[in-house]
Amino acid sequence: MINNEVKQSQHSSILKNASFLFISHIIGRLLAFVLTVILPRYLKGGFDDLGKYFFALWFTNLLSSITEFGLHTPLIREVASDKSKTTLMISNAFVIRIVFCIITFLFYAVIASWRYPGDVGKLIYIIGLSEIINAIAQLFRCLFRAYEDMGYEALGVIAERFVVFLVGISAVLLGYGIIAFGLIVLIASIINLLLTSIIMVLKFSRIDLKMFNIHFAIDLLRKSLPYALGGMLYMAYFRVDGILLKNILGDKGDLAMGWYGTGYSFVNALTIIPGAFMGAVFPVLSRANESLSKLYTKSMKLMLIIGFPIAIGVTFMADQIVLILYPLSRFSLTDQNALSIILKVLIWSGLLLFLNTVIITLYRATDSRKAFSTITAISLFVNILSNIILIPRYSYLGASISMIISEFVYIILGAIHIQKSICKISEFKFLPKMILASFVLAIMLFAFRHFVLVNQYVQIILTVFTGFILYSAIIFSTRAIDSEDIAIIKQYQR
Repeated sequence: MINNEVKQSQHSSILKNASFLFISHIIGRLLAFVLTVILPRYLKGGFDDLGKYFFALWFTNLLSSITEFGLHTPLIREVASDKSKTTLMISNAFVIRIVFCIITFLFYAVIASWRYPGDVGKLIYIIGLSEIINAIAQLFRCLFRAYEDMGYEALGVIAERFVVFLVGISAVLLGYGIIAFGLIVLIASIINLLLTSIIMVLKFSRIDLKMFNIHFAIDLLRKSLPYALGGMLYMAYFRVDGILLKNILGDKGDLAMGWYGTGYSFVNALTIIPGAFMGAVFPVLSRANESLSKLYTKSMKLMLIIGFPIAIGVTFMADQIVLILYPLSRFSLTDQNALSIILKVLIWSGLLLFLNTVIITLYRATDSRKAFSTITAISLFVNILSNIILIPRYSYLGASISMIISEFVYIILGAIHIQKSICKISEFKFLPKMILASFVLAIMLFAFRHFVLVNQYVQIILTVFTGFILYSAIIFSTRAIDSEDIAIIKQYQR
């Protein structure tokens, strides 16, 4: 009886913490997406200015992986297993983080001064400093996770996002430019750090520099190194396309980056779906043995059934989506055409990312760091090579195609390795049924696009609603999703 109560309490705690993080991520992604809709409307430089911000953000994101250096996983694991080590661990990790922050900021300063004059260079300094401050706050938030109090983490993240959103939009509406917006991002990160620091000191631990021990710090770095390599490769994989786009195109790179970053933000917002689902599945995968193959199969199946109609729907409705979000009254036809093309192409990389999220989660659950790092490195190489080949000829379209190519390489290599070394996919019979449902959906979308002429807002709502009902009806009537799949979904909802 007592054991059951303990298990129920643990399950309740896990669910509560996962909910906090999920809600904070949803709010963050949605606010970031809304910003990409509003900012180009009121910035003097439009998408050109937004492109400068995106580049500075992606560039500093890439280098910020140096500051993290894989510290979070061993820190959380050690503190969670022995709370008496809290002050010792966080104090040594803090010193390490400060050293890497200084090194990273020197990289920012040298590269910005040497390579990027003007607004882009200023934004690299500002957003770079914001990333460094966030890196320190993120380190402190590791204690929240170790103590399983993620509500505090969600509070800091949400506060930061709302400051950027509300104050940032207000500043832009008042006529301030992209540099002012960058400064607001910096101020928001400072607020986040202050809030996180206060909670850490009051609830968990203080920093005690007297506890710093060089031998202990070196041992902590040694434990962090395998995670550092994977983290750096993973960040580079998702940021190198934008950095190459800006640098290869030169003066035209800011505008192309503005369009590409906007389309990317739309697709990134949709990845909340696989992220939330696999976040719930992760603990089960971590302790699964005989059922690992079954869980892996069901996860891939559900992500494919959910992701495929989204990709088809966005492909057919991209023009309408862009027309509503970026109307001709505010934007040029060139802007609309570029955004529509990017959305139609990038959404298919989003579908592949749905599936790759399952692969990455399985690697994390089975602690397959070597395989994860190797496949990420190969896919990164393919991404760089394809961008170098395609961007000079096709600009933002080349970057979009490169993302599909690299995601495809990732899923092929990952699926083959998992099939051979970890577990096997045990079900394929749903594929013809899903293809049939998708084909019927595509016909419906084509018909609605060409023959149903009503108000654009009514039309997009009617199209989404009808498409959802039609696709779902075929999926369930053909039993592409069976009772076992539904039971698994309900299990993770609880």
